Amino acid sequence: MKKKDIIAIAIAVIVVLVGGGLLIKTRIAVSENRLANNITKAVENKDGSLFLKQFSKDNQDIKFSDIGAQSVVKDMHDNATDPTSEIGKIIVDGRTVAGTKVDYSFTVESKKVMGLFTSYYLTTRKSPVQVSNYTGYGDDMTIKMTSGGKNQTVTKSQLSSGLFPGRYDFDITSGGEDDGSYWVRAAGDGSTIDLTVTEY
Repeated sequence: MKKKDIIAIAIAVIVVLVGGGLLIKTRIAVSENRLANNITKAVENKDGSLFLKQFSKDNQDIKFSDIGAQSVVKDMHDNATDPTSEIGKIIVDGRTVAGTKVDYSFTVESKKVMGLFTSYYLTTRKSPVQVSNYTGYGDDMTIKMTSGGKNQTVTKSQLSSGLFPGRYDFDITSGGEDDGSYWVRAAGDGSTIDLTVTEY
């Protein structure tokens, strides 16, 4: 192999390594600024899917997290007294957004990508929901989550396993009778929420 060929191969390898490194750094690894920008964009556009993507895989996999994430961005968009353009930075800085229905608890964490680049993401804690039935019908109770235009039956054990931050609406019936509409709002601080079901 000629010296000229060796130099050409070496240059090609360097270009691939540098190009690959830049691609990872700009596309795969998420800087704190990019995380803040993504959060702000999600709130500005009321984009619950984009907001949820900023969280750890474990948080994304929490049952009904899509419903919670959508309600969080709507709450921040509609009620925050902080400027919308600053919301991402506020969250990444570890502060709470003023004016929202609850003080949401999010934490910024980081991981190494390819052992070289630091990537930042959000985490939160699940809030267990404890259902207390005071209708006199024991366990003869049907809970339907109506948030997000859905009408899906949920179990007490699913609720007790914890919800992603956000507001969740329910229609509850017991003993064949409609006991009314209920809602809970999870903050992401891990505290248990009491959902007390009473007869009309």
